Amino acid sequence: MIIKNISENIIISKNGAIAATFLDRLLGLLNPHNPRYLVFHTRFGIHTFFMNKSIDVVLLDEQNKIVKIKKDLRPNRMFVYHPKYVTVIEMPKGSIKKCQIDINDKISFE
Repeated sequence: MIIKNISENIIISKNGAIAATFLDRLLGLLNPHNPRYLVFHTRFGIHTFFMNKSIDVVLLDEQNKIVKIKKDLRPNRMFVYHPKYVTVIEMPKGSIKKCQIDINDKISFE
């Protein structure tokens, strides 16, 4: 799946995936079989327990507009948000800066 920042016309990832199974959502980027850009549909928050490196995280609203950004979410931390938002993208540290991602940017999934 291609993940694109429509607002900046930048491709964030050409090989993103949706964490569809319980195991994918539980392990996230810890699972070596998951791609480096992972889209979650979950409520309340995510965690980085047992990870050995930091990640970047963006939270999207119902229209796939970015409502919250967390750069450099370190291992063994939690990222908690309002439960009305359910779509999260986990990505390697530095991706937010590299892809010029900002609040209110629109994201597409192809």
